[in-house]
Amino acid sequence: MPGNFVSPSDMLVRSLRRRLWLERACWLVAIGVLAAVHFGALPGGRRAVLIMVNGQPVTVVASRADANRVLDELKGATEAPAGEVTFPERVTFHSVPASRNPVQSDSEAMKALAAVVHPVVRAAAIVTNGEVVLGLPDQKEALKTLSAILRKLSPPGEDVKVFFKEQVRVETRDVPPDKLYPSAEKALAKIEQASAPKGEYEVRPGDSAWGIARKYNVPLSRLAAANPDANMDRVIAGERVKIPGELPPITVIARLEIEEQVGEGIDARTRKVRITYENGAVVSREVIGRPPRRATAFTRPARRPGPGEVIR
Repeated sequence: MPGNFVSPSDMLVRSLRRRLWLERACWLVAIGVLAAVHFGALPGGRRAVLIMVNGQPVTVVASRADANRVLDELKGATEAPAGEVTFPERVTFHSVPASRNPVQSDSEAMKALAAVVHPVVRAAAIVTNGEVVLGLPDQKEALKTLSAILRKLSPPGEDVKVFFKEQVRVETRDVPPDKLYPSAEKALAKIEQASAPKGEYEVRPGDSAWGIARKYNVPLSRLAAANPDANMDRVIAGERVKIPGELPPITVIARLEIEEQVGEGIDARTRKVRITYENGAVVSREVIGRPPRRATAFTRPARRPGPGEVIR
């Protein structure tokens, strides 16, 4: 029938149109799938790992293996075995689309994490006034360390009474790795090294002890203790002054009572003096027993002779 007749050219046009729409639909589907894969909306999309600390995002790395490696490197930066190091903070991993979360290098990730996580090791902690100052593998080594500090930072002598200025105790706690030592000998060596004089300063014309102490950021009392033979009231040009090192983490107080001679010859007497030391340096001398006051000799006055009496 003429009304239903479709010419071959029309059929070809319709076929081309259907093919064109089909190709467009396929391209749109392909583009959508690629976009979904790229943005991580479908399984198999490029993913990354977000490391969060206490619920706060910190850094993004390429994979979970990279995240574990970065944390292990932070643990390995300490002297303690990596297996013993933990983080008191809550560290979690989260899968995120890599396209919307730029991946950082290992060094960048470590720097970001080092600012918010603080590695610790469970150990026997020496605590002064509530603060961990040293850590040892066990309580035996911790007590051995305290005994060694008492001996090293007090003057020699059997009659010296020694004790710690701070409240000191030993307890099992998390210790920062930089305060952990494998033995009492290592801990004592570190204290001696840190507290040793930093060097000497040659006094120049116009210098004062106060000015030198301020220059090196040390208290004048510590400068005086490091230089017991120097006159802090008047330092002399050309004199060499020792600059003290760091303060030991624990202060050892020692008290010694001695009998001290006063005067010379037949008038010599003795008095009792208490000397107080801090970490081996004299900080005070106190007279606690003064010599008895010498009695004044009494001479009976000469008797005057009576009338007609002769005194022989």
